Amino acid sequence: LLFDSLLITPQMSLIIYSNTKQKMAHPALGRIQKYVLRKAFDEKYYHSKITGRQLLPDAVLYREKEQFADGVGHSWIADLQKYATTLFPGYSLEEAECALYKSHQSQGKLLDLENLIQNRNARRRQHAQDGKAGNPGRSQSKRWCPIRNDPDLSKLNLSEEDAVYFLQRVLGWTSDDAHGFSPNINSLNRVIMSMLERVPFHNLTMLTRERRPPTMAEIKGDMMAGVGGPCSVVNSFFAVLLDKLGFGPQVYLLR
Repeated sequence: LLFDSLLITPQMSLIIYSNTKQKMAHPALGRIQKYVLRKAFDEKYYHSKITGRQLLPDAVLYREKEQFADGVGHSWIADLQKYATTLFPGYSLEEAECALYKSHQSQGKLLDLENLIQNRNARRRQHAQDGKAGNPGRSQSKRWCPIRNDPDLSKLNLSEEDAVYFLQRVLGWTSDDAHGFSPNINSLNRVIMSMLERVPFHNLTMLTRERRPPTMAEIKGDMMAGVGGPCSVVNSFFAVLLDKLGFGPQVYLLR
């Protein structure tokens, strides 16, 4: 991460150099995701030197993190696909989506998403209130998928020897600790802490490569080399790593 020197406040320095435990988010700890970063800009700790007011309103500061386009509603993709196929009957889904986009682009029109936007804003306000109150949870449908049943993750081809190598070479464990690993709550917490401390979280590899999802070979190569990557890379590898370290088959993906 590159920071402008004008933005490096004592609070930001705390975020960058603080103990990893202080960065962990969990409902039991009363912390929403990126808790320390959010608190650094809370009105209790930070005010703009220009306006004298809180830099970010609570509705933004404590808004729950959304993945990709979830912020406009979980059904919006299906709604757009259905809308596209009704406008262009006889087209494949991909052709209909492309035709719909070009049609609205050429006419300078936008889809009527007023209801979706209103729902999104209401949800974000509620998430902001929950986040500041230390209740960073939301109710939504969940599907627990055992990673051993995931056809994509099986292509990662991570062996138990690879897992031990990763602990030792990337996470910095001693040879004795890596080879003598035993799955329990303490070792799990240690692996999590080591991942947070030693594995970079970034999207630079996505910017420097062809615009497409990473392959399983790239995910494995980046993680085994300690390069790290975005959540799709780090989390996918970490799930398989836990399985190979003996925590399986009780390792699931939440979708």
